[in-house]
Amino acid sequence: MICNDSAYFLRHRLSVVSHLASIGVDVTVIAGGYPIPADSIQGWKYIYVPIERFRFDPFGDAALMIRTARTIHAFKPHAVHLVTLKPAIFSGLVSIVSRFFHADPKQVLITLPGLGRMMSPKVPGQRRYPVARTLTLLAFRILSRRDYVHFTFETRHDCEFWADRGIANDGNSSLIDGAGVDPNLFYPLEAPRPRRATKVLFASRLLKSKGLSTFLKVARDLAHRGDVEFVVAGVPEDNDPDAIPHRDLERMTEIRFLGHVRDMPNLLRQCDIVCLPTQYGEGIPRILIEAAATGLASIASSHPGCREAVEDGVTGQILSATSDADMRRELSAAIVGYLENPDLLKQHKQAAYRHFRSRQFDQTAVADRFTELLGVPVSPSSD
Repeated sequence: MICNDSAYFLRHRLSVVSHLASIGVDVTVIAGGYPIPADSIQGWKYIYVPIERFRFDPFGDAALMIRTARTIHAFKPHAVHLVTLKPAIFSGLVSIVSRFFHADPKQVLITLPGLGRMMSPKVPGQRRYPVARTLTLLAFRILSRRDYVHFTFETRHDCEFWADRGIANDGNSSLIDGAGVDPNLFYPLEAPRPRRATKVLFASRLLKSKGLSTFLKVARDLAHRGDVEFVVAGVPEDNDPDAIPHRDLERMTEIRFLGHVRDMPNLLRQCDIVCLPTQYGEGIPRILIEAAATGLASIASSHPGCREAVEDGVTGQILSATSDADMRRELSAAIVGYLENPDLLKQHKQAAYRHFRSRQFDQTAVADRFTELLGVPVSPSSD
C-alpha cells in the first residue's frame, strides 16, 4: 500500500493492512507525512518516503517513483494498493511499467477517497490547477485502459465524475462506503449524560475548506449562550496553505481547542452534535460515520459524501447553503434549533445509530471488500 500521508493512513487505512496481516498476507506500506511510530507497526513492513502533498515537486515525485520501482522489484507483490492522487499517478504509472517488463504486480487497486482540492468543483477564492488537472486526467486514462487496474470511490457522485471523463466504468470501479469504523470502539453511552450544556464538536483537519472558519464564526455568534459548548479537535497542519494555525485556535475563548485527540470514541461519547460544514472535495467523511456509530446527530454541508452519512431531518441536518455567509446562518440556526428542541436532538441521535447499523459502515465489512478487490486468496498463508 502506498499513501501520501501517514496520519491519514493510520486514521483511515490501517484497518485494511491490519486485516491483511492477520490472515497471513505479507504487507509493505510506503507513506509520506510524519514517520510512523514503531509501536504502530504491527505485522507489516514500513518504508518512509517524503511526499509533497500540496504542490508538484519534481525531485520528491521522482523519488516516490524510484522507491516504488525498487520496492516492487524487491517485493514482487501480487497487488499494489494506491491511496490518494499522487500515489495513484506516480506509483500507478511505475506499476504498469513494472507489470509490462516483470509481470508484477498482478493487480493494481486505486482508492480515491474524494476529489480533493485539485479535482473538485471550484469555489470562490480557491486555487485552480489547470495544468495539474490535465496531466492527472491523462495519467488516469492510461491507467484505466489496463484490465488489471481497478478504482474504488466512496460516493456515486465521484464515480460519475470520473466516468464522465472516460476513466471509470462498471467494469473497472467499485463503490465502498468510506473506510469503516470499529463498532467495538465507537458505540453510544448506555445511559444518557447528566443534563448540562450541549456539546458541539468539529473534529477534522483544521482547514478553512473543511468548514472550520464557519464553525468558529458560529461559536462567536452563540458565545452568549450558556447552554452550548463548542469543541474543536484535529491535528495541526500549519504547513497547509488552507490551514487555520493552531496558535490562533488556542487563543480563542469561544471554543475549547483539544488539538490531536487519540481517544476519539471517548470524546464523541462526551458530545451531542458533530458539525462539518465542509466545502472540501472529500469522500464520505469518517467523522460523520464515527458520530453515527456513537449515536450523535450531525450537521453537515450538502456535499455528496456528507449526504451518504447523514439523512437530512432524520439523523441530523444537511445545510443547503453555498456561500460562507449563508452557511454561517444555516449552521447557527440548526444548532439553535437543537438547543431549543432537545427532544428532536434525542430523536436524531437515536436514528443516527440505527442508520449506522443498517449500512456497511462497519470496519470489518470494508476490510473484507478491499481484500476481495486485491485478489487475496481465502487462505493466503497456505500459499
